[in-house]
Amino acid sequence: MIPTHQQQHFKHLNDHTSSTHKASPTTATTRAMAQLPPEDVATEPTQKVVFNAPVRQVGHRLGGGAFGRGDQHRDEARYNFKTATRRAGSAFKTTKPKRINIIPPHGVLRPKKSVYVAITCDAFDPDNEDTEGDRVTVEWTNTPDSAATVFKQEWFQGDGIVRRKNLSIEYNV
Repeated sequence: MIPTHQQQHFKHLNDHTSSTHKASPTTATTRAMAQLPPEDVATEPTQKVVFNAPVRQVGHRLGGGAFGRGDQHRDEARYNFKTATRRAGSAFKTTKPKRINIIPPHGVLRPKKSVYVAITCDAFDPDNEDTEGDRVTVEWTNTPDSAATVFKQEWFQGDGIVRRKNLSIEYNV
């Protein structure tokens, strides 16, 4: 029996639909990777970040110059972040973005590699600012593409699992 023109048309549509809408192995792997819980990470420090007196200093004028200009005082802590066997995207946040800076604020972590993150604190007056509850939060998630090298915010906005760790901030003033 010779297929009619209409049967040939539907066969063509079915062939086209099934070939273009099948999940490729890469797409299936990408979706599966995003649904896996991100692995634990090793961090140092493990619980808190400590800054040594990043306070605005009041000095005496000596010879026309200023002593202890607080605007230039900054303390820095280094944070070591290491992944296990999978590539992960990471993003850092803080409760005090005007005072606490994180460099780099986000990135891609390669498997079994360490990344050092600089957490800096600008000078401030601890008597006039609330420091209770200051913290840095790091979030990480598996990258959908196991070869990703450029951070994408969308990794954190989909339905993949995002892990979070809070580090309290302590000031030695």
